[in-house]
Amino acid sequence: MTKVKHEFKTEVKEILHLIIHTLYTHKEVFLRELLSNASDALNKVHFHSLTNSNLYDKDQPLEITIHIDEKEKTLTIEDTGIGMTKDELVTQIGTIAHSGTKKFLKDLAENKDKPSDLIGQFGVGFYSVFMVADKVTIESKSYLPEGEAVLWESDGTGTYSLDESPRRKRGTSIKLHLKEGEDAFLKKEHIKALVNQYSNFLAFPVSLEEEKINQPEALWRKNRKDIEDDEYKEFYKELTHDFMDPIHWEHIQSEAPVQFDSILYFPERPPIETPGMATEHGLKLYAKRVFIQDDCKPLIPRFLRFVKGLVDSEDIPLNVSREAIQDDANITKINKILTKKVLDALAKISENDPEKYQTLWEKYGNFLKEGIYDELSLRKKLTPLLRFRSSKQAEAPTVTLADYVERMVENQKAIYYLLGESMASLKESPHLDLFRKHDIEVLLLTEPMDDLVLSHLGEYDDKKLINVESGELDLPEKIAKEVEVSEVEGDMKSLSERIQDLLKDKINKVKFSKALTTSPCRFYNEHGGMSHSVKKIMSQMQGLENMPFKRDLELNPDHPYIKDLATKTMNADFKDHALLLYHLAGLFEGQAENPQELAKLILPHLS
Repeated sequence: MTKVKHEFKTEVKEILHLIIHTLYTHKEVFLRELLSNASDALNKVHFHSLTNSNLYDKDQPLEITIHIDEKEKTLTIEDTGIGMTKDELVTQIGTIAHSGTKKFLKDLAENKDKPSDLIGQFGVGFYSVFMVADKVTIESKSYLPEGEAVLWESDGTGTYSLDESPRRKRGTSIKLHLKEGEDAFLKKEHIKALVNQYSNFLAFPVSLEEEKINQPEALWRKNRKDIEDDEYKEFYKELTHDFMDPIHWEHIQSEAPVQFDSILYFPERPPIETPGMATEHGLKLYAKRVFIQDDCKPLIPRFLRFVKGLVDSEDIPLNVSREAIQDDANITKINKILTKKVLDALAKISENDPEKYQTLWEKYGNFLKEGIYDELSLRKKLTPLLRFRSSKQAEAPTVTLADYVERMVENQKAIYYLLGESMASLKESPHLDLFRKHDIEVLLLTEPMDDLVLSHLGEYDDKKLINVESGELDLPEKIAKEVEVSEVEGDMKSLSERIQDLLKDKINKVKFSKALTTSPCRFYNEHGGMSHSVKKIMSQMQGLENMPFKRDLELNPDHPYIKDLATKTMNADFKDHALLLYHLAGLFEGQAENPQELAKLILPHLS
């Protein structure tokens, strides 16, 4: 064979320019691409060795070697894989998106053999070398005994040459003549770090000169029965750089409907999140043990962003660059499987190890709550995982909705809850007066999102979830009649009208109710609409934190202070008393809207 010069096809020139200048975000991915291609070549020759005894150089070990020549400024990646003939080099390197892997799979399909363990599109990945090299030399010897060795050279500008090669060893050698300024790729430690980052778990040994620098046995590919707990813990620390042991892990190995292996961890510490700032989340993604992406969000729903781990699949398709993952049905399938596995694991822990689940809930409960309003299809699985404090169990959040329903009093039709600033203020809330009197349990919530969660949930076991701030409590008939107040007259009527007039900028309505027993007043939500706590959250989201909301005020006609006040509606200081009632209702909720005004109203009563 004599040296012959060839023109790249037009589309190759165009796409080559795109790849070199814009497609890849990190230059170092060229090494990942070359190592992945070398691994493919080794997979292919291994497959053929199972059925073909007439393999060239059949005793050659299956391995990848990296050579550095600092003097010549070259970096060489060599494999003992399947190699290429002249025609294969022209087809695979000369044409973008016509890959060795695609052709190989096509040949296998025609031969009705099972597809082998392959990844990626060789042509595109190969051209990433021109981001760091101004000249590339390929020498390749095919596994076919009659195939002659070939030499391919190009500077990536539009042409390449083909010639004979003196190579006698089966496989492929790719030598990169590095550009000025790319000397980092001549440093052994840098190459080791890149192999560790991208290709540490390739199925074949990778050596830098004489030193093996990868771990061919991926933990997630091993049989779960053969792995010790300490191995899982050490792998977690290596994967996440966390020095603490994980609380729990799940090792998932799936063959259908999509093939993948995964190890998921529940860390000891939840992620630190800053309000208003996006938080990176997602799992590490590998394809055929080749690292593809950190924080791959499509693999797991956002509300499970506290879960750490990885997924390795042969069925995940890749775009022309491994920098991006196609929005493919297989990714959706993996997401569904992983989500189910995580929720099933949590359900199992909650049933078999309540103490451990309590630890998990206290760390990750708020994330699971997000799933209630983010993932409608998962509410049925998430609801049993919810835990609450209540008026009967305030020390720790251990109450499930099933527990609550089991303890409901006779004729009780709803599940009641109350949101407040703190557990201390909730325990003293006037909203609980009526419920304590009739031994009705109330869930006590201190997280602003809790009201949103239960509002979205709506009901449980055909029982409405009702905030006790609501004016429509759907109480058992006997209790409802007890708290009902007939139309007020005389002093009480004057009291309500006077307060309504004086506080018209602060309140919508004043009413009397015997739902209060020990407290003179409270705020309530007249028609069971959006509660005050939800309004606050919505206003914060819209940047309207200081926007006042009118409240509905409820008075206890049997309370001594209210009875006395009803006789003083025409007194000069009555407005101060009306304002004091308004502030008291806020204090009972654990909120002080205007502490300075409140202090001025209280001081006269201290002398």
